[in-house]
Amino acid sequence: MPVVTAVLGDITTQDVDAIVNAANKAMRGGGGVDGAIHRGGGPAVLRDCIARFPEGLATGDAGWTTAGDLPARWVIHTVGPNYHAGERDRSLLESCYRRALEVADELGARSVAFPLINTGVRGWPHADAIAAAIETIAAAETGVDEVRLVAFDEAMHKRTRAAVWVRCPPPVDTDSVGSLFEREPIQYSLRGDFYLWYELRARFADTPLPHDCYDLRMLIMDTIEQIVGKHPASLESAPWHDPTGAIYVPEFDPGHGMSAGAVHVPWWVHTGLPILLDRYAARRESSAFTAE
Repeated sequence: MPVVTAVLGDITTQDVDAIVNAANKAMRGGGGVDGAIHRGGGPAVLRDCIARFPEGLATGDAGWTTAGDLPARWVIHTVGPNYHAGERDRSLLESCYRRALEVADELGARSVAFPLINTGVRGWPHADAIAAAIETIAAAETGVDEVRLVAFDEAMHKRTRAAVWVRCPPPVDTDSVGSLFEREPIQYSLRGDFYLWYELRARFADTPLPHDCYDLRMLIMDTIEQIVGKHPASLESAPWHDPTGAIYVPEFDPGHGMSAGAVHVPWWVHTGLPILLDRYAARRESSAFTAE
């Protein structure tokens, strides 16, 4: 499986072997990502499209052209389903990612940057588009080593990053704070707590374990405040089941609303943090015993 990362930026500036274009069936340029790639690549991209695809491309299929003046070597064009026009078969969207990776393998490309295909004017719902991209890429048999999911919009980037960290979590250093998150709790309070668990795991993947339990507690609590906008200490006296402690975090919402994207801060105070602190104490005790 390739290493999948979420990137905030402009897909036309990605220094990779191939970038993917969300093209239209005619393969003659258009708006959005399609237009930006044609503008950035210059007339060579359109000339190659005309020569290689005189009849255009079918929905769900993919093919390649030169990247012209872009930093990438190739553009892999794929035609996604138009949700607004009634093309709502998810397998067609999945096929775009699968076929693009197959074309990348034919080219020998080892790094590929994708946009979130057809989430713009063609209207595919964002949460499902992100899920389709990550699930398909993660399941693909490909020689591509690196896949970037590039979002120009910060909110879309955060949503994509959260989903990537859940489905394709980055490796963590052995003696990092992130290593305390390696085993999931038996049960979370709300769906958003699951996303936050993996967000913290990724953020602390290479953060060295602090020298004492107090510093670890403060580090985790302060980071939770940065993400959800409320410091866990403010709800320390609230019971774990207090419904007022549920805070909606948009990037943790897989498309189902408040109940799916909410973090239950009292759960972190009464359950999540104690689990992590117990693991930290056990790690320190084991290290001290080994040193003796």
